[in-house]
Amino acid sequence: MKEICKNEERKTTCITFTIEIESVARFKSERSNNNMRFLEIILVVVNFGLLYWVFIRRKKASTNIVSLWPLAVGYFMVIVQMVAEGVSWRMIPAYLTPVLLTAYLYVKRKNIKPRKWYVLTIQTVLLTVYLAITIIPPIVMPVFSFEKPTGIHSVGTVSYHWTDEKRKETFGIDPEAKRELMVQVWYPANEESEKRTNQYMRDVPEKEEGMAQLMGLPDFMMSHLGLVRVHSFSEGILSDRQERYPVLIFSHGNAGNRNQNTFQVEELASRGYIVVGIDHTYNAGATVFPDGRTVKYSTEDEPNTLAEFDERMSIWSEDVTFVLDQLEELDKGGEDDQFKGRLDLEKIGMFGHSYGGATAYRMLLQDDRVKAAINMDGSLFGGPVPEKSVQKPLFLMYSASSLDVDRFEADLDEITPEEILKQTGRNREALEKDFYDLMSRYEKVVTSGALSLVIPNSNHTSFTDLNLYSPLMRAKGEDTVQIHLLVNEFTLAFFDQYLRGTDDNVLKQLGAKYPEVHFQSK
Repeated sequence: MKEICKNEERKTTCITFTIEIESVARFKSERSNNNMRFLEIILVVVNFGLLYWVFIRRKKASTNIVSLWPLAVGYFMVIVQMVAEGVSWRMIPAYLTPVLLTAYLYVKRKNIKPRKWYVLTIQTVLLTVYLAITIIPPIVMPVFSFEKPTGIHSVGTVSYHWTDEKRKETFGIDPEAKRELMVQVWYPANEESEKRTNQYMRDVPEKEEGMAQLMGLPDFMMSHLGLVRVHSFSEGILSDRQERYPVLIFSHGNAGNRNQNTFQVEELASRGYIVVGIDHTYNAGATVFPDGRTVKYSTEDEPNTLAEFDERMSIWSEDVTFVLDQLEELDKGGEDDQFKGRLDLEKIGMFGHSYGGATAYRMLLQDDRVKAAINMDGSLFGGPVPEKSVQKPLFLMYSASSLDVDRFEADLDEITPEEILKQTGRNREALEKDFYDLMSRYEKVVTSGALSLVIPNSNHTSFTDLNLYSPLMRAKGEDTVQIHLLVNEFTLAFFDQYLRGTDDNVLKQLGAKYPEVHFQSK
């Protein structure tokens, strides 16, 4: 999702066309679904309560088995939390609390000498420091939950492995390889077919490295994403409430993945859309194929200039074109009978984030099948804006920071020309030229009639699930859950209006409902 960054490693300053992932260590507790889980809290409260009690009261184990009740409670709490909520690296310090209890209860059980007041103070301070060390990881890297979709439908999901026999893979080492894609479909499902909901991040061991790279963290720190659950489920039966359903294509950002906007795709599916997410192989964080092969993000020939990003667009747009072709076959019953005759291919929209948002914009220009598109915080890559600009409905959603010219210049001012060259491989003048060329594209599209939305207190990843991963990802003053709610409402109103022909006043009403955002309609 970082769009102009020659080196993928996190840097002090990384000059980007759309403002880079903000890694300032801020914490703001916003909603309960982003804090510690219930049993995690109970485990910490109970076991540290026991630790403070035995330290202060100087309790020791005796020959009477009753004296071991703190140990029994401590180990019991660990086992209950592990079984009920799952084992997580984030809770390792908490899991060690019974070990500390055991050590204290059995060390120097006999001949206990009087304790000085300062010894008690030191012990209490050290224990408090350990408590802080224990609670920081689960707060900073929570096992978060998604808001429940508000639509009338349950949400089913299925994944496909599609190979484009007409295209050779331009990445990788095999010159004869064909372009392969993993595609996931979220769809309205009958309630009676509902089963256990899915994990948010499947194939976690394979994907955690890509996600960790995106966030600039060690690989193991993403493993807890396997504990996050979503509201969709596999093998659900397509809902029979409608004969056909409109289709939406989703394209992730550079180094992202097809389910990075679960907050959005599940809501849309619950509202009666079939949503198709694409992993752009080699440009996704990691793509795992059914046979176990894993293709990770490729830094080979990584774009660094506006011209290079424009050129890369052909690969992504061809991916979408191929998927649209495959959906036509799917509607004929080619691979999955439940979708036969159920896709309303006259009502296709597309949305994406970052480079995927730019792809949505480009597909709107070049493929008649795409009737409306949303670009979420993506620069308008792919080439100059046509003279007539966009003749179909286009919605540009941006964070305020991504359009902040003063901030862009200030970021450049903070580092020397030598550092700019070292970090980006380019000089300041070249960066400024590309940046202002992109800004002129944005202004031309907006003035030609595109809808636009600018959200304050947000950043580049506010339009994805990523800001739920950690409060460290969020902009100052950001309420991630509220931003997701806002994005979902505007997204739904836009596609309802331009694909389903519903009330054209809903978007304007939302603009009035959220006066803090800057919404511009035609």
